[in-house]
Amino acid sequence: MNLLLAHLTFVLQLHSGFIIKTDDVDGRDIYSIPSRGIEYAYKAEILQYMESGVFVYDETLEDPVKESDKIN
Repeated sequence: MNLLLAHLTFVLQLHSGFIIKTDDVDGRDIYSIPSRGIEYAYKAEILQYMESGVFVYDETLEDPVKESDKIN
């Protein structure tokens, strides 16, 4: 699965309730996927899971930055 498809899948699953926004840690949102037993995961970790099929906690992964979040 390429990154664009993973992003679209993430948004769809977030809006359908499959992925649940749990909280934030140091300004980064964290999510859970209860049906997969995944808790307190950053978006980048979930995107990597969608691409590889293997979930690994890795807080060094950078979450994608939205254009609206950038300082001009």
